[in-house]
Amino acid sequence: MNEKSMIFIDYLDERKQVVLDEIASLQADGRIDESNILKAKSNIYDVIKSIFGALSKASDNPSFKDVFNTSFDKITTPWKESLEKAKKFDDSRKTMIEEAKLSAASEIIDKFNELF
Repeated sequence: MNEKSMIFIDYLDERKQVVLDEIASLQADGRIDESNILKAKSNIYDVIKSIFGALSKASDNPSFKDVFNTSFDKITTPWKESLEKAKKFDDSRKTMIEEAKLSAASEIIDKFNELF
């Protein structure tokens, strides 16, 4: 794995830990609903890490960035659609979950594009 890939993996691990720390803090304060919403966000880092790992074998390939971005879009498109449905039906819990997932996704793709 090249240096950029290692930096990206470290970034994903660090961001996940930040979210896990926030979950623990919320739970300690008795804010269970909020902590449960952030659990969805923390899972996104693992999902992207798995996809990145599977695709990173081609990381020296000039088309790697395009392949990753295409895969990333395939994953996040259903979340965007789910968010729109949740808003349409005034499902505030689902809206917060999808927004948390998409927030993580936005941070991740920004970092990916910065590195690659």
